[in-house]
Amino acid sequence: MKRTARRLLWLAAPLALAAPVIAAVTQAGSPSGPSPAGNPLELKYHTPSAARGAQIAASSCQGCHGPSGVSTDPTVPRLAGQVPSYVRLQLAAFRAKLRPSPVMQRVAANLKDQDIADLAAYFAARPPGPAWTTDPALRARGEALFQRGDAARNVIACAICHGAHGRGEDSRGIASVTNMSPGYALKVLHEFKETPSFGGIPHPEAMRIALQPLQDADLRALAAYISSMQ
Repeated sequence: MKRTARRLLWLAAPLALAAPVIAAVTQAGSPSGPSPAGNPLELKYHTPSAARGAQIAASSCQGCHGPSGVSTDPTVPRLAGQVPSYVRLQLAAFRAKLRPSPVMQRVAANLKDQDIADLAAYFAARPPGPAWTTDPALRARGEALFQRGDAARNVIACAICHGAHGRGEDSRGIASVTNMSPGYALKVLHEFKETPSFGGIPHPEAMRIALQPLQDADLRALAAYISSMQ
């Protein structure tokens, strides 16, 4: 259990550090007011440029995440259509080495605050990639869980936070999950479920609690549905 907690610490650490400034970072062009000294997740930038973000993405991102952020590898996350606040937070976490990934840490190390903001604006402006092909029966089960939950098992509908179309909520840093890469989606669902607790950190703790009643078959069904929403 302790090893699992350490392995999954990245899910909590970025938001724990970001809590005092996340509203300013996600809702405005630059942080407003003082923030904790040395917070590695605080970004300072001018109005983001999606056009400049496209140039950066072409040289730094598309090799793995695909043109326009539409990955065709089921294990590599799609970035197209992702809410900008979520992209900014994750890139800042990679740059600060709070989220593990040797490749992403190397890429993010070369990004300035403005680069991160511009990339987030670019990917947010792109439409989500096409739906992945999934098993119809599995997808139907996942749709029921996502849209309605399961009151008999205390399963909360994912749509309550992520929206009926899965597009998330930028002002609250809630990620878009529409047509997410299925293998990546399943991996992240397991990570949230297996982590012991995030304490008082709202978003990841809400995910952990929501996933506790679900079995592996349920998680596979959810991954099938969110990868094929459109």
